[in-house]
Amino acid sequence: MIITNTHLRIISVILAVCLWLYIVTGEFQEISLYVPVKLTNIPEGSVAVTDENLINVMAKGPKFLVNNKQFNKVQISLDVSKIESGTKSVYINPEDVQMPAGIEVTNINPKSIDVTVDSLVKKPLKVSPTFVGEPQPGYKIGSVMVKPEIVEVNAATSKIKGIKSLETMPVNLSGKKDPITYSIGLKFYEGVQKTTPEAVEVFVVFKEDIQDKTIHQLDVNPIGLPVGLKARVLTDDVTLRVNGRVDLLNEQTIANVLNPRVDLSDVNAPGVYKRSIVFNDSKIINVLNVKPSRVRVEVY
Repeated sequence: MIITNTHLRIISVILAVCLWLYIVTGEFQEISLYVPVKLTNIPEGSVAVTDENLINVMAKGPKFLVNNKQFNKVQISLDVSKIESGTKSVYINPEDVQMPAGIEVTNINPKSIDVTVDSLVKKPLKVSPTFVGEPQPGYKIGSVMVKPEIVEVNAATSKIKGIKSLETMPVNLSGKKDPITYSIGLKFYEGVQKTTPEAVEVFVVFKEDIQDKTIHQLDVNPIGLPVGLKARVLTDDVTLRVNGRVDLLNEQTIANVLNPRVDLSDVNAPGVYKRSIVFNDSKIINVLNVKPSRVRVEVY
């Protein structure tokens, strides 16, 4: 059988009709999206802002279309060319939602948003770095430098009036102890149209977190006794004050590093003796004070 162009046209029409019937009568699916708002046709020399940056949009369409369409480029486009300086409530029409073909908008929430149009001003502002997370135990921030320290901001006059500085996005310090450098953007501020530059360099140097600690009722060990003799410390309220890196200032580490003790190597008979407390020399934990410095020891 010979297939002519006429036959091909007929087959194409039949296929198109079948596809149309499938779309019209096929199963529909509803979706919920949070859609960004884009303000367009802003008057020259002005800036337009809104508090509602994401709008909840319900839509429906044939299931096969919903499953195969990409919705990451959907946005709401609002023309603000007719808004004079000030704030006005703008209604969002379904046509303002730029949906893929074949997808119908069924609900918009909120249905209107407040848009403020204001004169545009350029203003230099200081940059304030912000941080998240804790450095490695025993370390803390030593110094912070931001380059540049000042950025130029294009913003709505009324919105920028009370702002003294711009914060960066959080710099993550988790587990850090060596110097770090981050190129990081600035936080979003309502009414800010543009910052120059858009990102800054944040340099952070860490240092050891040195603190003091006081231990009460310090355990003091008698050492050096001849075989056959035992000893116990009678002074039970020895107070030790030390300093060092904060992660090392627990009682077990202090005891292991300093080994507080009294030397009884010159004792060869039972009795009560008074001896000075001695400690190991240490570069990581410093002894600031010990009271009393001499304790009574019973040898038996």
